[in-house]
Amino acid sequence: MGKYREFFKGKRVLITGSNGFIGRHAVERFKNYNCEIYGLGVEKENRNKGIKYFQCDVTDYTELSNVLEETNPDYILHLAALVSAVRDYSLFSKMLDIHAKSLYNFYEILKNNSTLKLLINFGSTEEYGNYNGRQFKEDLFEKSLSPYAVSKTAGVHFAYMVGKNEQFPVISIRPSVLYGKYQSENKFISYIIKNLIKNQSLDLTPCKQTRDFIWIERFLNILTDLIIAKQYCYGEIYNISSGESKELKYLVEYAKEFLNSDSEVNYGALDYRENEIMKFNVSNDKISSILDKNIKCDFEKDFSKFLKSYL
Repeated sequence: MGKYREFFKGKRVLITGSNGFIGRHAVERFKNYNCEIYGLGVEKENRNKGIKYFQCDVTDYTELSNVLEETNPDYILHLAALVSAVRDYSLFSKMLDIHAKSLYNFYEILKNNSTLKLLINFGSTEEYGNYNGRQFKEDLFEKSLSPYAVSKTAGVHFAYMVGKNEQFPVISIRPSVLYGKYQSENKFISYIIKNLIKNQSLDLTPCKQTRDFIWIERFLNILTDLIIAKQYCYGEIYNISSGESKELKYLVEYAKEFLNSDSEVNYGALDYRENEIMKFNVSNDKISSILDKNIKCDFEKDFSKFLKSYL
C-alpha cells in the first residue's frame, strides 16, 4: 500500500462512469492512495462518498471541457460506457458516441495540457470475437460480433492513432470477464448467485462455453501496478486477465456447492446465442512481460473470497 500512496500522493484522478460497477470499485481503491478523486457520470445521484462528483455527458464537448478545466487531472480512468450484449444495431450510434467520440473530445480538450500523465481507455476482450480457442492477443484483428464490441474497437483504434501519431498519453485496457460486488444482476455470475442463494431453479444453456473470469479486486491490483510501473507505450493495448479459462458449468457447480444451494440447474433449457463464442482464452503475456512477473490468478481462491460475502 505504501508505494501506491507515495506514487499517487497529491495527484488528481478523474474517473468517468464512477457510478458503475468498475467505477465504484476504482473510487474505493483510489481513496486509499492519498489522491484527490473526481467522479463523473450522467446520473444526477453520486453513489460514492467522499469525492467531488460532476454530472456530465462525455459526448458533450462543452460540458466535458468545463469539467476538465476545473479538475485538471493527472490521471483519467475512462469507464463511461453503454454496456449491452444485445445485438441490437439501433444502439450502435449512441455506443459509438460514448466509446469513440468521447475519446476524440478528450484528445481535443487535453492535447496541449501539460498536467495529464495518462488517460486509460477501457476496451473489452469481447472485441476479439471468435478465434476457436486461439489465445486473444493484443495484435489480433478484431472480429467483433456486437455493436458494443465494434464501438469499443473504434475507440481503441482512435486511442492507438493519437497515441502513436501525436504521443498523446493514452493506453487502452481490455479486461477479461470481470465479477464482483456492485455488478448488475443481469450479469451471468450475479444472476447465478442471486438464484442459488434463494434456492431457485436455473434455466441455462448447456454452459460448455469457456470464459476467463477475473475478480475486480485482482484486476485493480494489476491495473494499478501497470500505472506505477510506467512501462507502457502510448496508444498500446493491454489485456488484463486471470490467465485461465473455465467452463460456465464448472463455475455454476462450484458456486452451488460453496453456497450449499438446493437449486435445480437445468442445463440445456436455453439455446446458445447465435455466433456464441465457445472458447474464450485471453493472453496476459504482454502485461506480464511489462510487469516482469507471471500473472496467474487462482480462480477458486478469488471466487471463494467473493462468495463468502453472501454467507
